[in-house]
Amino acid sequence: MSYKMIFSDMDGTLLKNDTEVSEGNKIAIKRAVEKGVQFVICTGRGLFGVERFLEQLGLIGRNGYVICQNGGAVYNLKDMSLEIRESFSPKIYAPVVELAREFDLELYYYDDRIFIAERETERVKRYCEVMGSGVKIMKDPLKYTGEFTKSLITGERDKLLLLQKKVESMAGEELDCFFSSKIFMEVVKKGVSKGNVMVETAKKAGIPIQSVIAVGDSDNDISMIKKAGLGVAVANAWPEVKEIADFVTESRCEQDAIAEVIEKFILS
Repeated sequence: MSYKMIFSDMDGTLLKNDTEVSEGNKIAIKRAVEKGVQFVICTGRGLFGVERFLEQLGLIGRNGYVICQNGGAVYNLKDMSLEIRESFSPKIYAPVVELAREFDLELYYYDDRIFIAERETERVKRYCEVMGSGVKIMKDPLKYTGEFTKSLITGERDKLLLLQKKVESMAGEELDCFFSSKIFMEVVKKGVSKGNVMVETAKKAGIPIQSVIAVGDSDNDISMIKKAGLGVAVANAWPEVKEIADFVTESRCEQDAIAEVIEKFILS
């Protein structure tokens, strides 16, 4: 099979220590791109947490895409314009927010390139440092006049699992929720997922899904790993992700896992 497009998760997959792209991965990605393969970062992060890595990889200005907020926002690399936007209203989200507050969980809100928090906690400050973003503080984001492309809820795992069940019963026809790590639960518009937006993006690029590789490590990567022509889990992936993957790398994210995939399936 000749693969023409790679969709790669960031944290726990592409990045080393969640902060840098290794030299091995950079070299392999460059060689794949030079061969005509499109490399698509597919992440839960907002664009503000991705742009510097796109620059490091030399992807900005090329034909291609970057998928942010688990599919809530897709940008065209040529000019970084917003290509796809999927959002939900604060009104729909209100019951979930009220319950999350009762559980003493922390909520973040996203709208395209805007990051919103209810208060500037130490966790928010650290998040902004890692992502390289500013933050809009709103005591009550439910009064926001726009819509949200994603919300992130964080806190104790047991409380998040309970909230997830409640979301399905309260707003299951309008919202989807899943985990991107053990303590981060993502909330998006119903039907939005990495898998669905991967299919749509590959179609825009004129590449059949059979010629697509998807690589990830967490629950929010399962949809794209299942739908890709070749679904790959990195060595440090969750057990349930490895179980559904076509291939599991020998390397962890800290050990050039993406380079392993490219060398085995693109360059060999």
